[in-house]
Amino acid sequence: MSTYLCSDVHGQYDLYIKMLDDIRFSQNDHLYILGDLIDRGPKSIELLQDVMNRNNVTCLIGNHEMMMLDHLNGNRERGSYWTVSANGGTVTKRGFNKLPDREKSSIIDFLNSLCLQIELEINGKRFLLSHSSFLEDSGTVRWRDLDEKTVFKTVWDSPWRFWEHIPLQKYREDGRIHVIGHVPTVFIDDRDWPEGRMPAMPSAYVDHANRIVNIDLGCALMARMSRKTGLALCCMNLDSFAAGNEKQAFQYYR
Repeated sequence: MSTYLCSDVHGQYDLYIKMLDDIRFSQNDHLYILGDLIDRGPKSIELLQDVMNRNNVTCLIGNHEMMMLDHLNGNRERGSYWTVSANGGTVTKRGFNKLPDREKSSIIDFLNSLCLQIELEINGKRFLLSHSSFLEDSGTVRWRDLDEKTVFKTVWDSPWRFWEHIPLQKYREDGRIHVIGHVPTVFIDDRDWPEGRMPAMPSAYVDHANRIVNIDLGCALMARMSRKTGLALCCMNLDSFAAGNEKQAFQYYR
């Protein structure tokens, strides 16, 4: 049995299936997706339906799922964010609107059931999985059990966004190892590649000092950028990482 993680798949259903085939994903394994299943990529509805139909795949809520729910619930303040071109919700909305009412209701129920964060212990190490930020005094918690302001900040705030910034100190002092996504690693500004160029090979961002791992490799950008270097879907084997086998813990797909 293996525990896998990925994040920010953003409608890249074919890449997701390629990943599952490559790791020989079976009923004995479990996959956690750290939010942002939808938008930007071409097959968000297919991806949602696949995850919903698997009992060994668990998805957390990300800011894109939150935007979709806000839009469908008629939240005028935040619901309009979803279909802004940069957020790519239009392609998801188009597919959703074609579904029968029963399937629409199933998807909404699924999104409402998602966790905001999940705590795991593997090989004696405590991990906290979330889309970006987290609640310090909580383990596993569903987003519906919290107020919307708390959820909004948790799925949007990031150590690598100056306008929605949270300090890395928050992660370092928490004591758990945090695995997140939300901001593609190619946009983290302390990388040492030449200005204006991406690395030839993508990689997860591992910051041992601050107890944080970012596994968003920006696969949502593939359709919009002519150069695919530095962009991929990352699959993290949490068992390998917890055992100290960091080189074998990450696989990349593009």
